[in-house]
Amino acid sequence: MWLALAHASPKQRRLAQNTTSMFQNANHYDSIILGGGVIGLSLAWRLAQEGNKVCVVDRGPIGKEASWAGAGMVPAGPNPSLWPQASTYEQLEGLSQQLHPKWHQELYELTRIDTQYQQCGTLHLAADPLQDDSLQKKVARWLEMGIQCDALDAHQIAELEPALAQQAGKFCSGYFVPEEAQFRSPLYLKALGAACQIENVQWLTGVQVEQFETSGDVLNSVLTDCGAIHADRFCLATGCWSGQIAQQLGFELKVHPIRGQIVLLNGPPGLFRHNVYVGMHYFTPRLDGRLLVGSTLEKAGFHKTTTPQGIAELMDFAASFAPSTAKLPVKKRWAGLRPGTVDKLPYLGPIPHLKNAWLATGHYRAGLQLSPATAVVMGCLLQEKNPPIDVSPLSITRSIDSPAN
Repeated sequence: MWLALAHASPKQRRLAQNTTSMFQNANHYDSIILGGGVIGLSLAWRLAQEGNKVCVVDRGPIGKEASWAGAGMVPAGPNPSLWPQASTYEQLEGLSQQLHPKWHQELYELTRIDTQYQQCGTLHLAADPLQDDSLQKKVARWLEMGIQCDALDAHQIAELEPALAQQAGKFCSGYFVPEEAQFRSPLYLKALGAACQIENVQWLTGVQVEQFETSGDVLNSVLTDCGAIHADRFCLATGCWSGQIAQQLGFELKVHPIRGQIVLLNGPPGLFRHNVYVGMHYFTPRLDGRLLVGSTLEKAGFHKTTTPQGIAELMDFAASFAPSTAKLPVKKRWAGLRPGTVDKLPYLGPIPHLKNAWLATGHYRAGLQLSPATAVVMGCLLQEKNPPIDVSPLSITRSIDSPAN
């Protein structure tokens, strides 16, 4: 999303020139959101709905990085009655699960863009002892949190997903979680962008941050290659590029890119009926028959490219558990850069040495999933309201040796 202190490409410079006119007057906003991915757009929409004058700033096009690349699956969260016993992260999952269907319906009514949200349920399968051990731990926690998960034998796996029938005997264990859902992330981002425009959110694309202007513990403005942008409040939501922006603000933030490659296959509608996880890989079927096969987990720096090895890994996975997919044509392949942290938990909360700046970054594989809850919580913090979830355990000052609850 955002790369500080880098030279813009010619295309980005042209985009920046298109926004120069916006700086002819002294622009002052209630809130500036750095980063135009799903977290930044969700927060901008939330703030604008509550009457804030908001500007979203991004070095490239809106919603075209990790958010666009994600599969758009929504795992189940804890029963609201059990939130006091749930971790902060689990509470965010629970709130997001409640909000997603409402947001998708509201976005459709507002923009007429159908995000294809559907509660299709997910099969969670284990194909070896290591995967089985991990899955059993998840199941134990799901049951503690009141999440329905039904054990499956080979016959039931084949009945739920005929595409897996030939290989159903390979699985050590399997569970069906009916509450889980999915949506098409590009459509969701398109709807969020349209909703932001309807709410008069301004966005500046192709703009490079050069430095920040502060007065003591107050952040006054962002200085860009097009001019200065002023605001009362700021939020850093720049994904895996957040560490580089943080350096400009005078603090260290350990966020690093984790590349994920995905293959999109052209299949007949109904080939798969549900989301399917086998270990860390997955099948995600779309209503039109397209089938996402994902994803890799790679430390490859900021190289957002697919590789023959990564694509082969995904195709081999697909063919080994659903042989019929080997005959499906590849529609598209792509890669995204997830913002990873040491403990795989996001950073949510204030920037310690600035009283009017906050962080909402490091969501790793869960940015799309957690975007509604993150927007609600961060919207409260920026407006000095009490959030529905205490996210202080996810602050930048947490001890990584003792992961946040």
